[in-house]
Amino acid sequence: MKKNIFLILLFTGFSIYSQEYQKMIDDGNFSVKKIQETAEKYFEGKDKGRGSGYKQYKRWEYFALKQQDKNGLIKDPVYLYDEWNQYSKKQNIKNENSARGFNDNWSEVGPKYWDDTSGWNPGVGRISGFAVEKTNQNHIIVGSIGGGIWKTTNAGVNWQPLTDNHGNMFAYSLAIDPINNSTYYWGSSSGRIYKSTDSGAVWTPIANAGNSNILKILIHPTNSNIIFATSENSGLYKSTDAGNSWVNVISGSSYDVEFDPNDSSIVFASGSKIHRSTDTGSNFTEITGLGTGVKMLGVTKADSNKVYIVEASGGTFGDFYFSLDNGLSFFKVTSHSGKNYFGYESNASDNRGQAPRDMGIAVSQTNADEVHIAGINTWRSTDGGLNFTITSQWQPSEAINENIGYCHADVDDIEFIGDNLYAITDGGIYICEDSPTLNKDYYRDLTTGLGIRQFYLFGVSQTDPVIISGGSQDNGSSVLRSDGTWVDWLGADGFESLIDVNDPNTIYGSIYNGTFYKSTNQGTSYTNLPRPETTGWVTPFEQDNTGTLYFAGKKLYRSDDAGSTWVADNFDFDNFINQIKIAPSNKDYIYASTEGGKMYSAVSTPVGSIWEEITGFSGNINSISIHPTDHLKVAISVTGSSEKVYITSDGGSTWTGYSNNLPNFTAYALVWDNNGRDGLYLGMDYGVYYIDNQFTEWNLFNTGLPNVKVTELEINYADNNLYVATYGRGVWKSPRSNGVLNIENHILESLNVYPNPATTKLNISWDKSENVALRLFNTNGQLLYYNKETSLTKPLEINTSQFASGIYYLKVSSHKGNYTKKIVLK
Repeated sequence: MKKNIFLILLFTGFSIYSQEYQKMIDDGNFSVKKIQETAEKYFEGKDKGRGSGYKQYKRWEYFALKQQDKNGLIKDPVYLYDEWNQYSKKQNIKNENSARGFNDNWSEVGPKYWDDTSGWNPGVGRISGFAVEKTNQNHIIVGSIGGGIWKTTNAGVNWQPLTDNHGNMFAYSLAIDPINNSTYYWGSSSGRIYKSTDSGAVWTPIANAGNSNILKILIHPTNSNIIFATSENSGLYKSTDAGNSWVNVISGSSYDVEFDPNDSSIVFASGSKIHRSTDTGSNFTEITGLGTGVKMLGVTKADSNKVYIVEASGGTFGDFYFSLDNGLSFFKVTSHSGKNYFGYESNASDNRGQAPRDMGIAVSQTNADEVHIAGINTWRSTDGGLNFTITSQWQPSEAINENIGYCHADVDDIEFIGDNLYAITDGGIYICEDSPTLNKDYYRDLTTGLGIRQFYLFGVSQTDPVIISGGSQDNGSSVLRSDGTWVDWLGADGFESLIDVNDPNTIYGSIYNGTFYKSTNQGTSYTNLPRPETTGWVTPFEQDNTGTLYFAGKKLYRSDDAGSTWVADNFDFDNFINQIKIAPSNKDYIYASTEGGKMYSAVSTPVGSIWEEITGFSGNINSISIHPTDHLKVAISVTGSSEKVYITSDGGSTWTGYSNNLPNFTAYALVWDNNGRDGLYLGMDYGVYYIDNQFTEWNLFNTGLPNVKVTELEINYADNNLYVATYGRGVWKSPRSNGVLNIENHILESLNVYPNPATTKLNISWDKSENVALRLFNTNGQLLYYNKETSLTKPLEINTSQFASGIYYLKVSSHKGNYTKKIVLK
């Protein structure tokens, strides 16, 4: 079976209000404010603790408020894909037949593995979709939210990213063509489906299947033209031409679809209802007599007459059914009354869960009575679903104590491929090989090498070697120690972190609502610091250059004893503070913004701060950056405005719009560079942009950086690098800009591209030994060919016979810059 959830919402509902606000997000025409109002009605008066779904809603809200445009609407990955293509088109035309580039040269910092020290639910990052080649289990592709698609051909020993240069990094479902293993399908949001015919090197959008998240793609085992796609809120779709067109065959919710393993003319489909087809999905009949909750399907080659259903009740386990007549009728198993297999407890006693976001079923293909189900943890039955025994726990220590497997919490999907059971979770991908005897080694992690951490925020030391602590979704807070190893030191959702200015062994971290932690040994152990107040979802905290800590709620708090005690400032803000910055050149000057969209500045005094509201800009603030040598020079990035960036040189009395030529992406984070040229870096939905007083336009600062959302930037002057936290590809670094935009001939002098015009092939050669990246774009900015790293000392041939006649752009990227060449195909 397969299921997932939608966009970055990561939550599906338990009531009419929950279902309504999900549909509002899917629709794309409702403002963030309207969606907030609907969601809050659902949660009003309810428990908002673990398993309630409130945490998942707040994750959505956090990014939605940052992403909304001036109409209060959110740009989804499909829009961003199209916008990136348009930006690429403009760049190609602008740089036609020229070489340009900074000294930017990005490299991955990590983490690409987990190492549990004091964290309580370690993992690398969320896997939201996967596919395994049925006849070669060394060949696996996985998809993540924000980190794109990855491939391994040696069962997880090594992983290769496939979409770092794509305009969409959101993946909900994947499929490998059973006839041609170099053809992949990828389901994203808004019904968007992509196809690759070259093992993931290039992806092309094909026809949409509805307008909702594509939760599963199922290809006919012997006829690759026949494909089914479940579009979460818009139904089941069928294609008979390999995805070039789709027909809606079932309306309403759609989560799962399965072929009868022994007769592919029989198809089962599920949402809140069950349907069955005997003509390969041309017509379906509803199976009645079942409950109303969302359902997932389990089928087995060992006995086609046995079909299993697991059903949710809101977010928790509802019922379990089985059929002995190939799905014509079902029996409810009554022995599970009072049990909740989707929760946290090993005895199934709690009332928490996140179904159908975390809900799955898989049946052994050789033993029809072996059934596995999953929610937060995983469970196994050896008697056809009459009884279930827990097989994994979401905390490593508990798993060891119970002598069962460790599998990261929140299992998005489980599936048998041959004799092996795979589980994808919010922490990675796991394998249970040959359903072994239940013990602590029941699952094996395959995630090492996947750089897919979804960082919200991070802190960077001013030391060499660097120390970094960052907070991420689902996988807590991790620290890159001075010895170069990553260690997980907090669990849950990690948020702001910082490294102490006086002692880099001391790090601070936080989780939601202002719970605050401190470690004095780079994460080996930690203490819980007193929380001055319960705050908003993400709590800003800062440290000035003397070591004073600042904690931001509806008041600003200061601590002179490393967080042991706090003193409240005398000013009440209109809402929770969402940004707080202290001027590096004068610690008495403070700038803050609130969730209500207001900005303030303060001058600190011995008895409290004197605060003034700042106006003169439009939109809500995503980031504040104060110039390193001038406390009155401030840059802000905003959302909900026609501008992306504003700058003031007088402490906020006047503002200048600074968007210039920026693409229409969200501006998340800013940082000034103390380089004597007013250097300013901006992190957006796709990468980093740079400007200083030598330029009138922003310049891409992206060489080697994936097309990933950049959520925070910091500069380490000790090692002279710019560091970025990304939502989906971990931490990356590049040398700081030297302020020189090279327009030189180091590539042009000896790079040969021939013939041009070309017909069926294009040859490229260069007498330099360094490897380069090659991209071929059409005039719409769409990437048609990509070779990530190759040598051109021997001529490389690109087959262009499949491309239409017209103009194209070849982009050659080296560590010194980029060369764009206009190509004509006849």
